[in-house]
Amino acid sequence: MHFHIQLIDNPEYPERRARYREAHWEYFESHKDHFVARGATLTDDMETYLSSVIFVEFDDWETVRYFIDNEPLNQNGVYKKVAISCWHKALERCQIDFPREEGQSYWYIRGFGRPNASSRRDELLELHRNYFSAYDENNFITRGAVLDDAGEKWTGSANLIALPSRAQVDNFMANEPFYMNGLYDRVLIERFKFGGRANQIV
Repeated sequence: MHFHIQLIDNPEYPERRARYREAHWEYFESHKDHFVARGATLTDDMETYLSSVIFVEFDDWETVRYFIDNEPLNQNGVYKKVAISCWHKALERCQIDFPREEGQSYWYIRGFGRPNASSRRDELLELHRNYFSAYDENNFITRGAVLDDAGEKWTGSANLIALPSRAQVDNFMANEPFYMNGLYDRVLIERFKFGGRANQIV
């Protein structure tokens, strides 16, 4: 099973992220075979951490919860909220395979689907896939649908994409079929930074 996890920082304890970062890296390194993508989201000026976002594959809910419960930043109060969702991996590649360019900007886009929108989503799915396909090779780091706990019903989307600016991300979303047709209750867009140590590709 694939899962998307967002761990939202507690703004009262920003120093704890740096304090436990080495333990966090070591823990993730010991689970590297489970990762599709991982990193952090930040404010647009890249100065303030907002959350950690990860995309992983585990056998079941029990295993992924155990993994998150024992993660060092989570254990030491860095996060105020943890959201785990089933996720459909729409691209074959993982983050480690994505070609990175100096000076490129990366973005986390999390769409929260409206209640009872799954049937309308099915009607628009071909248009959505055709629109995204133009960005698959050079822009999408990873992408996929967020699903209910049974892994069956569409509840939104979670994507990582490379685009030069927020204005271009906004333009990308403005023309996206699900967004244009009101399938999302809200959309979260934040800057994304690849996980791992400096000069490490993960």
